[in-house]
Amino acid sequence: MKRRTFILTAIAGAAIITIPVIKYRCRDSITGDPLLRPDVLSRFCDKDTILEIGRQYMVQVPAEARKEKLIELLLTSDKGEKLKSSDESEISKWIEQKVQQDFQTERMVIVNGWILSATETRQCALLSLS
Repeated sequence: MKRRTFILTAIAGAAIITIPVIKYRCRDSITGDPLLRPDVLSRFCDKDTILEIGRQYMVQVPAEARKEKLIELLLTSDKGEKLKSSDESEISKWIEQKVQQDFQTERMVIVNGWILSATETRQCALLSLS
């Protein structure tokens, strides 16, 4: 019984130490601002790759190579509705919905071999300007 208690305590201790370190490293790789963080892409790309995608997108679409223009496009729906909230969770939900709509309406962009939604590429471009 004592051996079992020791093993369980060791496993719990390792988890208590390891989980916050992993979360801290993942969070540190990309900004916490939902406008600057393409969620799905940031799960398997490093920050340098995302920055390069953003730079290449601005070369492909020079009309959107300004910070103000990108923010306006990210916070405006297809119907012209603007997000009025500045709450990060609301912005995150808004962006997630825009990404889903982009794929549903086939509004995709190919940048450096990546097939991304227009919203994701705009997030990458905004991050590279920030």
